[in-house]
Amino acid sequence: MYYPYLRGKQFDLLALNEAVNRKLLSKKVQPIIEPVKDSATIKKTILLFQQKNQPLYVIQNPQVGQYRLFEEPVHTWSLLENQAVQSARIVTEENAIDSLNRNAPLYIFDAAQPVSSTSTLQKFAGLEGKKLIPDQSRFRIWFPENKIIINDAFHLPKRSSDYWFKSDDFYSDHHLYYQEDGFSGFSDYTIDESFYSDKGFPSVAIVLHLTYFDAYGNIRIKHFSSDSNDTWGNQSEKFFEALTKLSVWTRKHADQLLITEGMKELLNYQILQKFPGLGSIKKWSLLHHLELISAYLEEGEHWRNRSKSLDE
Repeated sequence: MYYPYLRGKQFDLLALNEAVNRKLLSKKVQPIIEPVKDSATIKKTILLFQQKNQPLYVIQNPQVGQYRLFEEPVHTWSLLENQAVQSARIVTEENAIDSLNRNAPLYIFDAAQPVSSTSTLQKFAGLEGKKLIPDQSRFRIWFPENKIIINDAFHLPKRSSDYWFKSDDFYSDHHLYYQEDGFSGFSDYTIDESFYSDKGFPSVAIVLHLTYFDAYGNIRIKHFSSDSNDTWGNQSEKFFEALTKLSVWTRKHADQLLITEGMKELLNYQILQKFPGLGSIKKWSLLHHLELISAYLEEGEHWRNRSKSLDE
């Protein structure tokens, strides 16, 4: 099982909606949403997953973002027992005792605020809920079963323009070995990092991120960067510089790649000659990633069975 951890940002949620509406998301992919904004989109997403009986976890006590600051959010929802959409709780040193008294299908242990009491961890081990844990030995020891490993697989450089010098990175191999290592599932922050900020940061370069399987079955990630990165302007021009690189690489290696609907949506902007904005770029890149993992979990080493045609 794959549990992608998403911070509930607008275009991440839209990617989830696309994945479900297009019937591209395996039920073995069970997203976790940490609400960060009081938005209609998150309510719409929860309702969609409920209607389609698609597994989803929604964190009830978010630790980052603006949503946690609202005593009475405008957009609310209810989660019922024995339904596809279930609740999750983040467990910290501060709220550990309170969390023990709240039944949750999923407990998420915060590596930044770890529970130090071994007796408290022992009590959590006795609860039925799944435990999402960082890759730390103390958690592995206390939770011998029903545990999910989370990995910060996506690493941002100091400057986006640095991707020009390093266009390919190792992403993860947890999908290959998580069961051998005693885990019931694996998790990561998709094509984002674990650090969260409400504020956007200007970027001198535009970079398209695309995950793919290498010859050994590992997941790697390509970074297609713009070239004209000396100034802050001309985002449209920079987008097409990066998109051209993506297009050339994809067609060169098409027989080795999983061609997804997310990938095709990105490539279609080259035909339309349209710059869609950074949010839409993130949406389609994330959709591609979700399709990639879905294909592996459904087809195993025959994941190419899910590949589309570039020219359809």
